[in-house]
Order: sequence, then C-alpha cells, then structure tokens
Amino acid sequence: MTLPSIEYVQLDSNFSCYSVATENAVDELLGIYKETFLNKTYFREDIIIPKHATVLDIGANVGLFSIALKRRYPAARVHAFEPSPPTLEALRRNLKLHGADDVVVHPFAVGRAGQSAVPFSFFRNLPGNSTCRPDQKAFDKAQIVADWGTELGDHLYAVDQFVVPLKPLSTVLRELREIDNIDLLKIDVEGAELDVLEGLDDDDWPRVRQIVMEVQDLNGALSMVCHILDRQNFLWFIETPPELAKMRYSLVYAVRKQ
Repeated sequence: MTLPSIEYVQLDSNFSCYSVATENAVDELLGIYKETFLNKTYFREDIIIPKHATVLDIGANVGLFSIALKRRYPAARVHAFEPSPPTLEALRRNLKLHGADDVVVHPFAVGRAGQSAVPFSFFRNLPGNSTCRPDQKAFDKAQIVADWGTELGDHLYAVDQFVVPLKPLSTVLRELREIDNIDLLKIDVEGAELDVLEGLDDDDWPRVRQIVMEVQDLNGALSMVCHILDRQNFLWFIETPPELAKMRYSLVYAVRKQ
C-alpha cells in the first residue's frame, strides 16, 4: 500500500508543521494545535512538571504535544509513541523542524498484551482518529451520520488497514532501563486508553507520578479508568470541554497521592 504523502502546513502566523496529506488533516491538526498550544489543555497548574522530567507521550500523532512540552521544558526527556505508518514520518519531521529531535520516537502501539502484529485502522480523512480499536469509532461515525448524513460519515471514516507491533507499557519500561520514574504519562490513543493502563503491572504503577489522558466514555470506560486510578492511589479530576461533550470525550487528570 502506498503511504499518503507529507505536506508542510501553516496552522497560524506563528506555527507551521508537517501533516499527513489527507483530506481534513489540516483542519484536524488545527484543533489539536489550539487544544495544546492555545488552550494549554495539558499544562494545568495542578500538573507540576519538573525541569528534568521524564514524559511519555503515548499517541503522539504528528508530535504537537511533545513539541509544546519541549518548548516549556527543554531539558525534559520525552518518549513519543506512534504506531501509524503514515503519521510517523510527519512526527519525525516535526520534531526536527522544531528543535525537539532529542525526543525518542517509538514506532509501535502501547496496549494490554504484547503482539508482533495487530491490525491498525488508518482513517485517511481523519488521520488523528486512527486506532487499534476501530470498534470504538462506531459511535463517532453514527453521530456524524445523524447530523450530516451517511455520505459524509462514510467519507470521513474511509479506512486503510496496516499491521503494527504492540507492547504493554511494563514491557516498554523493562526495555528502557534509563527510565526510573515517569513524571507525566500522557495518553491519547483513540479508544485504547484502558488497554494502556491495563498493560502496566502493579509493581510498575508506583513509578508513575502524574497522568493526563483523553477518555471517551463508552461502555463505562470513564468509570473503569477512575477505578484503576483509585486503586493505584491517585487523586483525579475530570474535565469535559463543551466542544467534546457530544462525542463523550473527557480529559482525566491524575496526581499520585503523597
């Protein structure tokens, strides 16, 4: 399968980046840019990031969170995880473009159980929604169809299939021996959030100090995430931005209890 090309785009007068050259990719990226750089969604006062923090960016997409983090904390050690073959090239180019090429890129998915090859759905007209859990996108597509019709729903969720490796987070930590504690675990994996959390062994959980994650509340997912955070000794709170409420997306912030 031929991968989509990469294009250079201007998101505002002060920021440009590389994008997967697919329909709607720029509009989708603009939303992520506003969320990350302008609204500072991931950089709340409650989340305290040390100068030399270790940060895992799971679901890095084209790298906007990693770039924003490195601008704020140049000495932070960042590991970016992105399984999507079309997206990886844009991610690597953006890190270099924005002087964040010390971010370590990991080209695989993070989930519950290690597998050498799992199906990955790349939505060619909504690349930021691409996922190892396409079943979770049926709700989103149904909302689009209800509001705008079947033709648009089918168009936006037109899919290409890839095969990618997947590793549990505890396996990653065993392989990356230089990681002691994780100052911030950022998770945005389009329906596989519980898979990421459940791939962390109980013995490794004390290494995680803070979490910011996007969760879509389908089939009790939000409640299950909060249950895990309670069990692992975190204080947590939830925000649901108005623009995400209809699709049931919320942001979960968690800080380990002292």
